Amino acid sequence: MIAKIGLEDVRFHAPHGFFEEEHLMGNEFSVDVEVEANVAVAAEEDDLGGTVNYATIYYLLQAEMKKPTQLLEALAYRMGSRIMNQFDEVVSVRLRLRKLSPPLGGRVGAAFVEVNLGGAGGAMPAAPQSGQHTFEDPEDDYPDDFKPPGSFDISGFNF
Repeated sequence: MIAKIGLEDVRFHAPHGFFEEEHLMGNEFSVDVEVEANVAVAAEEDDLGGTVNYATIYYLLQAEMKKPTQLLEALAYRMGSRIMNQFDEVVSVRLRLRKLSPPLGGRVGAAFVEVNLGGAGGAMPAAPQSGQHTFEDPEDDYPDDFKPPGSFDISGFNF
């Protein structure tokens, strides 16, 4: 039995973008993720171990959002691949990543990228790295010069 499991409008503030200012100030992001998974065992046995835990999906997204990235395409693909590699039950992942109010000089609600991995017509992600089935990331995933919002002077930026 195949089921869809997902999260909608997961919000993060993160240092992603092409411009240096975006890495310094960060942007607001929203993520929708839909996973198709074989949940027959979980449904028959009422066992969380036989399905895709959406709390784990959240932590995987959160871990990837900590790593500054220039392109939304790279970040979305990395998040989808990590979900595919985490769960044996996953058949496909559809992930939409939105940068809210992108800095384009006008009023824009969001820029987005959507990726589809696995399933019919979707690209399969790269093989998992040796034994990597965890959502914890070491603290050194942050670049040395990254500071969370509010910890730096933005007076020199033109808004």
